[in-house]
Amino acid sequence: MPEYLELISIQWPEIVVTICNLLILAFLVKKFLFKPVQKILAQRQAQVDSLYAEAESAKAAAEKDKAEYAEKRKNADAEAEEILRVAHSRATTAGDILVREAMDKSASIKRKAENEIARERKKAVNEIKNEISEISVDIAEQVLGREISEADHKNLVDSFIDTIGE
Repeated sequence: MPEYLELISIQWPEIVVTICNLLILAFLVKKFLFKPVQKILAQRQAQVDSLYAEAESAKAAAEKDKAEYAEKRKNADAEAEEILRVAHSRATTAGDILVREAMDKSASIKRKAENEIARERKKAVNEIKNEISEISVDIAEQVLGREISEADHKNLVDSFIDTIGE
C-alpha cells in the first residue's frame, strides 16, 4: 500500500484511544465542571426566586398597609366629622341653656325690681298719708280751735285721703 493510503486508512487503535480519551474527558468535565456549575446555577436561581418571593411579599404587605391606611384615614375623617357634630351640638345646647338662664335671671331681677317699686310706692303713699294726716290735723285744730279726738282724726284723714286718691 502506498504511503498516502496510510494517512487515509482507518486506524482502529487510535480511534479507540481517542474515544476513550473523549469519554474520560467528558466524565471529568461532567464531574468537575458541570456539576459545580449546575450547583452554583441552582443556588443563584434559588436566591433569585427568594428575592422575587420577598419582593412579592413586600409588595403585598405594602398594598395591605396602603389599604389599612386608606381605611384608617376614612375612619378618622368620619370620626372628626362626628366629633365636630357633637361639639357643635353641645355648644348649641350650652348656649341655649345660658340664654335661658340669663332670661330667667333677668325676669327674676325684673320681678324683684317691680316688687321693690311697689313696696317703695306703698311706703311713699303711707308717708304721704302720714304727712297729710298731720297737716290736716294741724289745719283742723287751727280751724276748729280745739283738739280733735283720735276717732275724729282718723275719719278726717280717711276722707281726705279718699278724695286725694281719687
